[in-house]
Amino acid sequence: MTIPTEISVSYDLTNSIFDAIAGRYDRTNTLISLGFDRLWQRKLVQEVQKVSHNRILDLACGTGQLTRKLGELEGAMVTGLDPSVNMLSVAKRGIEGKANIDYCEGYAESLPFPDNSFEVITISYGIRNFADREASFRQALRVLRPGGYIFVLEFSLKGGSGAQFAFQRFYIHNLLPLLGWLSTGEKRSYRYLRDSVESFPSPGDICHQMAGIGFINVEHVRLVPGVAVLFTGQKENDDRF
Repeated sequence: MTIPTEISVSYDLTNSIFDAIAGRYDRTNTLISLGFDRLWQRKLVQEVQKVSHNRILDLACGTGQLTRKLGELEGAMVTGLDPSVNMLSVAKRGIEGKANIDYCEGYAESLPFPDNSFEVITISYGIRNFADREASFRQALRVLRPGGYIFVLEFSLKGGSGAQFAFQRFYIHNLLPLLGWLSTGEKRSYRYLRDSVESFPSPGDICHQMAGIGFINVEHVRLVPGVAVLFTGQKENDDRF
């Protein structure tokens, strides 16, 4: 049974939202995050580098910015998956001559890969967009090899307090959609971004969901300046693998 997320009920999550902004997506992300998006992704890659990472799946890869960074890790073979044709078109332009990176079209809720295919799964700013987050996590657990890791980078305002978070909420609600519109000319896409960030569950709720599905060693850490969270989890090991 599909369990839609709160945001997927409010919006028609067709690929048109993402197809419309593909050409300016990376530049706009850097603008609206004040450059922190690159620092957050660098932290994610550093964490991936600490574990076995010969086969990596980058879910909701978008234009492939993180996928390409993962492809620079020694010995890594990386697959990027995204449902947006326009996003993938931009991503593929950046891998000419790189035989260790591949892209395919698909949805996180129904991954087109055999069980135990990847040592690492990454999701960067993507789980807010999954129509069924529980199904997506179950699919991720299925295709991870025993002992493999999942790394999830996402915005999360809930659970934070104080003046810092008050300003961040003001920025996300008022300035983010304005900057996104000015950069791309797309109002709806960045209203969606605002609403998806504001409705995203607290880090504790996400960790509880991951653990309930079967991930072990689930943890999260807030990244400077506090609006982004890096979640980690592991698939239980199996001596047969």
